[in-house]
Formats: sequence, C-alpha cells, structure tokens
Amino acid sequence: MTLKAVLITGCSEGGIGHATALAFAATNRYHIFATARSLSKMSSLAKAKNVTCLELDVTSTASISACAKAVAEHTDGKLDVLVNNAGQVWLGPALDTDVEQVRKLFDVNFWGVVNVTNAFARMVVKSRGIIATTGSISGDVNSPMASFYAATKSAIMTYSETLRLELAPFGVKVLTMATGGVVSNIGSGLPDLPDDSLYKSLEEHLREKLKNPGGGSRMPTKEYAEKFVKVVESGKSGKVYLGAGAGFVKWGKLVLPTVVIDRLVSAGLGLERLKM
Repeated sequence: MTLKAVLITGCSEGGIGHATALAFAATNRYHIFATARSLSKMSSLAKAKNVTCLELDVTSTASISACAKAVAEHTDGKLDVLVNNAGQVWLGPALDTDVEQVRKLFDVNFWGVVNVTNAFARMVVKSRGIIATTGSISGDVNSPMASFYAATKSAIMTYSETLRLELAPFGVKVLTMATGGVVSNIGSGLPDLPDDSLYKSLEEHLREKLKNPGGGSRMPTKEYAEKFVKVVESGKSGKVYLGAGAGFVKWGKLVLPTVVIDRLVSAGLGLERLKM
C-alpha cells in the first residue's frame, strides 16, 4: 500500500505536533515528515516507523525552501496533508508588551504559517490534499493578558478560513482547528512587569493565574492528537473546535451576550481591583 505523505511543523517533544506525528504514524497509512527547528528536539520521533525528521525554522524562508525541496524529492512533488502547528505563546498586559516581541510572535504564529503554506501549497494541490492549521479559541474571544497571542490566532484562523474558499476549486480541503485547552509544552507564563505598569499590584496574582491560562481542565495531548487525525481523515473542511472548553466557546458565542462572555474570560484575573 502506498503511504500518504504528511508534513507537520512544530514537532518538538512534549507538544501537540509531536503527539500528532505519532498519531498519524499509528495508523500505518502515512509517511510523516516531522519538523522542528532542531533535530535534537525530535530524537524519539526519529525512531518511529515511517517518520522522517527534518529541520525547519518557520521564520526562515531559506529553511522553508530547503525543507520543501527535500520533501518533494521524497514524494515526487506531492503532499497529502500539511499540518501548520508550530507556534509560540506570549502572555501579559497589552500595554506592557514590547513591540519587538509582538513582531517575533507574528513571525512565528502568522507569517510562519503563511510562508510554509505558500511553499507547500502546489504539492498539496497536486494530490488534492488537506491543509490543517492549529488555531486557538483565544482567537475567538476577547482574551485579557493574551491579547497579542490571541491576535495572531485570530489572524491565522481568518487566513485559513479564507484559504479554504480559494483552494476549494482545486479539490483541496482546509481545516482550521480552533483548539481549546490541551496539555502541551508551549506554555509561556507571565514575564516580569515594569515598575510603572498599571498592573504591577496584580503581578504575583496574575503570574499564578496564568500558569494555567483559561483555568479548568486540559485535554491530554495524545487524545487531542488522535482526534485531530480523525478529523483530517473524515473529509471535513472548515473550522473545527477541539480541546477542553472549545465546545463551550463555539456554542457560547452563538447564545451568550458579549458582556457575559467578557465576564467569563476575565473571571479570576482580579482586574476589578484596579478600578479607579
């Protein structure tokens, strides 16, 4: 049986991409090109059956081009599934976030997805395949202390959903995964706030609260990855809510007033203590 080819970005050990690579491999229906900035971060994946580990820095056009060339040589220029998963988190008050840090965040979370998609799109079109991008429910709601991370995810989900319409004539399906809480190594935590921050009095409270952004439970990484693969194989196209709390956000947006959602996402942050 000819194996389908799938490329996944952001496959460092302990993350969603790593678990997703293993979930695809477990089906015995795919050859997986697992990528990360460093091969050393994927050492256990290198031992898995039908997995090829490649270096890929999504912020480097040279790295993306080299990876695309390597994959094309293995697959006769075809790619059945592209999974845009690489990403970073940055938490903290919007007013205290350095603009250069925001640019770096967009370079990974938004432009990284755009540039990788551009490099592999023709290969996916050739196989009438699937592009799946990991978004976040943070991009669907107003997210205090995660404004710029949420902005990157909102941007990428809009891009992905629009790409779905543009690639439909070529038989390509585009999935946008609005991801809820998942156990992962992507956590950031709260950086030290400047002395003149409007939120300085809440710093330690926020630091403790943001150890688990959004609060509540998180879906085990393996479970999320297995469900992710099932969605990819289902033939669906469009936005899919997956992970702890994702279903609540999906339906809550339809039935709850914005003022109620705002209260829910702000709950426990202590912002009410700052009123002057």
